[in-house]
Parts: sequence; structure tokens; C-alpha cells
Amino acid sequence: MNLAKPDLKWYIQQKAAQNVKERLYGYPSYLNQLSVQNQIKYSIPTEFVGCINDQDQKDVIKILKFTHLKWLAKNNSFALGYNKINNQKRQGHLSIFDLNDWKLFYKKFSNDEAMVGILNQEYLNKIFGLGSNGGIYTIEKGQGGLEQRPALETKIMQITEGAFSPNHYKIAFSSQDKLIYLYDVQSEQKETLIGHGKEVYTVQWNPENSLIVSGADDETIRLWDASSRDEILNLKRHNLGVKKIRWNRNGTYFVTTGKDKQTMLFDIRKLDMEIFKLHQNQVDTIFWHPKYYNIFLTGDANGSISCYNINAPIEPMYVQHVPETIVSDLALDYSGSMMSVIRAKQVQPDQKISMADQISIYKTA
Repeated sequence: MNLAKPDLKWYIQQKAAQNVKERLYGYPSYLNQLSVQNQIKYSIPTEFVGCINDQDQKDVIKILKFTHLKWLAKNNSFALGYNKINNQKRQGHLSIFDLNDWKLFYKKFSNDEAMVGILNQEYLNKIFGLGSNGGIYTIEKGQGGLEQRPALETKIMQITEGAFSPNHYKIAFSSQDKLIYLYDVQSEQKETLIGHGKEVYTVQWNPENSLIVSGADDETIRLWDASSRDEILNLKRHNLGVKKIRWNRNGTYFVTTGKDKQTMLFDIRKLDMEIFKLHQNQVDTIFWHPKYYNIFLTGDANGSISCYNINAPIEPMYVQHVPETIVSDLALDYSGSMMSVIRAKQVQPDQKISMADQISIYKTA
């Protein structure tokens, strides 16, 4: 009987993956499995509180695209980014919405660059905003309104997403030029991760270690060791580009969503196996519950918000549907009792043009 010759590349990847697994989680791995949360009742905000949109502001123009949401640790408020579009010119902004006085505070970038997203809202008690040309800004609410200052100028162009390392010393950037950049905040030095064949849409740093996961238009999900810059694993589970990836809060699972309208969950302790596939709608946002590492929510282009328990993945725990809308982002506060949702009304479904996005706010009933 002739035995098939083992694939050398596959063997090297598996060996590297096992080495990383041992370094991150100890050996043997079955002795370090995290306990499963078995709580049945979860506090998912479902009671509508109100909404904000461009009509609440006298000087906000008609076409408004909200981008990213982040709840602040204190003061019952959340930060958001948004883009104004005027005569085909896009201006990026950072904002804070305060629920105490129901008021939106906002500032535009000094050089009118396009807003990409909010990186982090806890480091040095500041919110960090990122522009597509590599500028990083801080924003905080002061007595005279919002204070915004340039913090860093990375000079990395065509950025699509960014994520801080757990110790905040480095930032990982995905970009349209097929590369992932590692930017050292202190030395301002740049390193690159090379491997993707097309535009990299998303990059996320594991919250507990030096592992990085990325997704690109080449349909692959790649795992990297940030300390050595080595590619650990190359997974191809999506049929089209991978648009978004998010880790759970202890870094044992990540969820991916792609242009093929599939959403998948992966267990990092297995490294090469998907756990299950979720609904077949285009998912635009993923958010892990701040208290329970086995609960996450998704928002899709069909106007639905779904809540999943990874221990019982067959059906979602909860579904909220608002027809003729697109859920482009959602976020829970630190207690999980408040939720903000960006909904875009689909004016022309074939072209997916949205006008005057709206932010809905819910609390636990």
C-alpha cells in the first residue's frame, strides 16, 4: 500500500501553530481549556430609548454616514465617527453623544481626511480616532466642549482598519496595498507583515497575547505572530473577500464575516477548524458581549440584529428586525445594559445608497 507523501507546507504550518498554541495556552492544551459559561439569562438591551440623526443638528448637511461606535467607561455617553459628504468631498469627524443631556458634540479632522474608525477609548483616558492617511487623533469632552489634538502621524497611507496591541505599545494597520503594518508608538518605527495577495480589509490584535488575525479580499484569514512577524496559519473558508474579524474578550474565539454573506466562528485553540456558520445575510458588524465571552451580536444588511451563544449555535438567542434598513455598526456599554445601533435607510437597494444614517439607543427592559 502506497502512503501519500505529507505536504511539507501543511506540516510546517501545523508545527508552527502547535508551538504558538503551547506558548499561549500551555501544554498539554487540554489541561488549559477555559471554563464554559452556562448562564441562561443574559441582559440584551431591547427597550427603545430614542434616536439621533442629522435633523437634530442645525448645521449638519443632508448626507451623513456614521461609522463606528464606542461606549465610554463613564458618564453615560458614547463616541462615534462619521463622514459628511458634500459635493463628493468627504470630511471625517469624531463625536461624543451624551445621554444625560441628549446632545451630540462633534469635531472634524483638521485636514479633512476621511474617518476610518475609533481605535480605543480607555488608553490614557482618551479616545483615539484614526484617519485613512495614518493620522491619529485624541478627543475628549472638556468644559468648553470637545478637545481634539493630533497625537501621531504614522505616514501610512490607504489604511482600512487599526487595532492596538494589549500593552498599547504598538498598532496594527490593515491597508489597501496588501500589507499589514506594525507601528511602534514609542520609536515610531514600522514593520510589515507580507502574505495577503489583495487589499486587507480587517486586522485585529488578540487581547491577551502577540497573535494577530487579518482578513483580505484574497478570501483568506491569516494568523500572525507579531513578535516574530511570522505567518502561522492561512485559512480559506470564505468564498469571497473577508470583510471583518473580531476577537472575543479573552482571545479564544474570533468571528469572521465576508462578501459571500457567510459568518463563521473559529476556536483559536484548534487553529484550523471553524465551529459553525451563521446566517446567510451580509453582516456588517460584530460585537462581543462585554460580560460574557461566549455571547456575540451581529448586525446585517437586512436590518436584523442577532444574538448568538457559541455553546448553542443552531439558532440565535434573540433577533430584532427593522425592515428596509442596514445595521452598519452596534455597540454595548460596559455593563451590557445599553446598546447603540447605527441604522442606514436603504433608499436605492440595488445600489445600496444610504442617506442620513440614524443611531438608535436601547436599554435593558
